[in-house]
Amino acid sequence: FGNCTNTGACEIECPKGISLENIARMNREYLAASLKG
Repeated sequence: FGNCTNTGACEIECPKGISLENIARMNREYLAASLKG
């Protein structure tokens, strides 16, 4: 399906109906985990 960005396009196309709020939280948590190593 691809990476979800914070632009809103993913929310419209998402087959599971995941909200932009949850996509943004997932991206923040992923970035934080990546930086911690």
